Amino acid sequence: MPVRLHACLAALVVVSSLLAMPVTASAHTGAAAPTGLSWKKCGRNQCSVLQVPVDYTQPDGEQVGIAVIRRPATDQQHKLGSLLVNFGGPGEAGTTTFPSFVGQLPAEVRARYDLVSFDPRGVGASRPIRCVDDKTHDALDAADPTPNSDAELPSYYDGTHYPVDLVAACVAKNGTWLADVGSRDVARDMDRLRAALGDPKLNYLGYSYGTVIGAVYAQMFPTRVGHLVLDSAVNLSDNALDEQRSDVAGFEHALDAFLADCAARTKCDFHSGGDPASALRTLQGRFEAGLTLPTADAHGRRSTREAGVSAFYTALISALYDKQFGWPTLAQGLHFAEQGDGTLLLALADSYDGRHDDGTYDNIDEAIGEITCDDREDPVPSFADYVAEYHREAAAYPFLGAFIGSTVLGCDPRLPRPPASEQLGDVRATGTAPILVVGTTDDPATSYAGAQDLQQRLAGSRLLTFVSTEHTAYGGKSACIDRAVDGYLLRSALPRVGTRCH
Repeated sequence: MPVRLHACLAALVVVSSLLAMPVTASAHTGAAAPTGLSWKKCGRNQCSVLQVPVDYTQPDGEQVGIAVIRRPATDQQHKLGSLLVNFGGPGEAGTTTFPSFVGQLPAEVRARYDLVSFDPRGVGASRPIRCVDDKTHDALDAADPTPNSDAELPSYYDGTHYPVDLVAACVAKNGTWLADVGSRDVARDMDRLRAALGDPKLNYLGYSYGTVIGAVYAQMFPTRVGHLVLDSAVNLSDNALDEQRSDVAGFEHALDAFLADCAARTKCDFHSGGDPASALRTLQGRFEAGLTLPTADAHGRRSTREAGVSAFYTALISALYDKQFGWPTLAQGLHFAEQGDGTLLLALADSYDGRHDDGTYDNIDEAIGEITCDDREDPVPSFADYVAEYHREAAAYPFLGAFIGSTVLGCDPRLPRPPASEQLGDVRATGTAPILVVGTTDDPATSYAGAQDLQQRLAGSRLLTFVSTEHTAYGGKSACIDRAVDGYLLRSALPRVGTRCH
């Protein structure tokens, strides 16, 4: 999954090993779904709320409203149905991301499908998990994410380095709701939404952690699978340590590729006389030594906030997700930082952290840990194992190893737990319509091995490969990828075995 490895997540979890038994389609499907939704206009889109059970074993018990957004197909006469989109995270609010995303999809897909997204339970406007106020969030995000010496490692391990006990705050404010936000319940919610939209089968586009939800849906409801596109798959065979090692290697590799590209082009803003790697090491050292830079707000006025070491590392991670726009923005931000202006680095960090211009935050950093622990529980490592892994990653990856390696893996035992049957377990699906898996060879956030693994888990699926260094492939990044996915969504035509797009 995409890493969010600053203070908020460090206090909670990173995803863990898959130990529980799988859940079948017959488990906890609940009473019949509603037959329709009441829509209202919201900008250029339509919005609604779908009521679903908090606990599917009690379908007539407490309900929760799932926020839904739709852009109707432009060619209603030839409409193929609805295409449900999930943006991953886990914890990305679909109703927020959707409006700016729609235009990235090819025109024919927009013509033939009602495009739909939603805020998964616990996220956005769907009874969001909230743990701290915005001021405390600012303090968490500004905390130094890298230990300055081994003497600081115990405080990173037990969370006392950070200004608040985030786990205690989350449990106090949300209670047992934290145990009801896992991907199996999200898959059930999606099946309710499919029925409410009037679709006999689910057509679905899932990015990043959205591939997990899509795969779980295929396992639980195989006969209701229509067209599923699973782009940039989380590796379901990885345990927590495997995933962290994959993340640090992937992002360091992407950073190396960014620096090599910048060195080769004199027009790159961070060209630095052909040696941007040395320039970045120098800048890194200055931030580690305590450098903070002034910033400007959205109106160009001097801000009270400064860009320090946390913003530096978070900006690197944020920009490396996207080569087309992220790399040029990062180059410019690093150049400005050398000139004493941290505005663009802080903007990149804010974008990743979910901070808006008005100082409010979305809740992805508060939800991500609970969701992943509902899905895959993993024990917290011993302090000795934590220290050994930190040193291994810091030595192997000079730019990002200490940043990512300082994160403590595992699920805090204070978090409420769902039944073991609700965890992911060994996710596999048979008896579905063909599913299309899309993987990027040098994806920094979800390794290509994850896409290869997922294709093997979904009987009859096909793997489409994007040869690139960024996260996610479909939607305006590659004409070859778009043509292949469009052929599948519009004509049920899978790409040829072994298709690779550049």
